Amino acid sequence: MKTILKIVLPVLLIALSVFAAKTIVDNKKPRKSKQPPAVIPSVSIITVNSQDHSPPIHSYGTVKSFFETNLSPQVNGQITYVSPKFRVGEAIPQGTVLAKIDSTDYEAILARELATLTTNKRTLEEETILAQQAKQDWLASGRNLETASPFVLRQPQLAAAKANIASSKAAINKAQADIDRCSISAPFDAVIASRDASLGNYATIQSSLGTLVATDHAEVHLPLTPEQLKRIQLNKEIKEDYTITLTSPTKPSATWQAKLTRINPVIDPRNQVVFVIAEIDKPYDTKNPLPVGTFVNASIPATPVSAAFKIPETALINDSFLWAVDTDSKLLRIPVTRIYSFEESAYVTPTDSSIQSPLKIVSRPLTNFRHGMEVKPLPQDS
Repeated sequence: MKTILKIVLPVLLIALSVFAAKTIVDNKKPRKSKQPPAVIPSVSIITVNSQDHSPPIHSYGTVKSFFETNLSPQVNGQITYVSPKFRVGEAIPQGTVLAKIDSTDYEAILARELATLTTNKRTLEEETILAQQAKQDWLASGRNLETASPFVLRQPQLAAAKANIASSKAAINKAQADIDRCSISAPFDAVIASRDASLGNYATIQSSLGTLVATDHAEVHLPLTPEQLKRIQLNKEIKEDYTITLTSPTKPSATWQAKLTRINPVIDPRNQVVFVIAEIDKPYDTKNPLPVGTFVNASIPATPVSAAFKIPETALINDSFLWAVDTDSKLLRIPVTRIYSFEESAYVTPTDSSIQSPLKIVSRPLTNFRHGMEVKPLPQDS
């Protein structure tokens, strides 16, 4: 009996435990699932209106000289005079004598050629008298003048005498020009950029005496992209009053006025830009001189952008659409076309003509935005 109890009792205990566990599980109430609260993102919005905008076009360039001349003598000789104004940075008017070369040799040549001219004139007078005498002798012989040889009538000798006089006069002019060339003067109003001439140096033809930069005009070449050209609508002839403004990082408070005068007909093959050329009048005469070589930024007035929205660049997605908020605080995906960009702003027009102004757009959209999504607008940006 005891043996049976030892076997049956554990089995009963196991069966009761299984039954009790099953009963507890079957009677357990299911846990109710809780939906997480909906997260409504907060967005900054800005109100924009469709209107005409006139953003200028920005370009840049380096100021170049309108005329830049490397002074070089046309004669050889020792430098006997250097003007005290012939120094770097000095502004000089046209015609200022900067240096002189010893003209002794050329004055001697002039005197010799004058003597040669006198001799040739005497020879011409002699040949004229001999030609007249030969003509009279031929007629006195009873022969027809037309049958006479030109040599007998001394016509070649007379022509040679006249040619010698013409040659002497040309040599005199050349000698006088060489004497004048011994004086080196400024060909235009200029500022001295460099000086190589020194008193006592021997100057040779085409050797450098210095460099002059014209002060009447300077110019700057400004690159424009095809998009910028569309807004300027430049023709082959630029209006005389097409004035632009130049600034330089080296002089933040200074501005200069320049005029667009012409277009470079050659397109840069590397980046397909077109260069327009602006001229600056009297760049050295102002309170803020604009030296050659200065890097400048140019602000060019352009045609207005009509019926466009001015939005931050951050609001434009992939250059194709932006997010707006309707009256129910729901997102609207609005396809747009970019027209122009300027100073971190984009000027766009909706592709759907039914879009009405004004628009409340999201200035910094999130990547998880979707059409019809509810948002919480924050106070509007200025």
